[in-house]
Amino acid sequence: MDPAFPFLTHTPLDAAALRAEVADAAAGAILLFEGTVRDHSEGLTGVVALEYEAQASMAAKIIAAILAETRAEIPVRKLAVRHRLGRVELGEPTIIIAVSAGHRDEAYRASRAIIDRIKREAPIWKREILRDGTSAWSRGCIAHGEEERNFAN
Repeated sequence: MDPAFPFLTHTPLDAAALRAEVADAAAGAILLFEGTVRDHSEGLTGVVALEYEAQASMAAKIIAAILAETRAEIPVRKLAVRHRLGRVELGEPTIIIAVSAGHRDEAYRASRAIIDRIKREAPIWKREILRDGTSAWSRGCIAHGEEERNFAN
């Protein structure tokens, strides 16, 4: 992982490592959310992989702000996020969010807020790779008021 972009990586994600990052003796709940590559998306079938691109420096700043704002709004103990870049195969995690909190409600609320905001605000784009070799950018990839990034090859 590049220290300049602590939330983004080209290497496979390690849920156990993120869980360890948020472990806290005062936590009554530790929640891990893993977003994974599925075999279909937006009417497309035969998805075999996703490819992620990001404007890394901006994405890192936005994710850091999302985590800070989540901590200010929801009483959590610790938070950790990793998002894959590059090619991610079917069934592999593309993002892992780890949350420790005093109670399960806070952990669930924080995790949901973080994933929703990252998908909506971070300049991270995905392309679906299909079994037949074609690909298409995911519809609805909007960040910072940019128009949808819908490039089909």
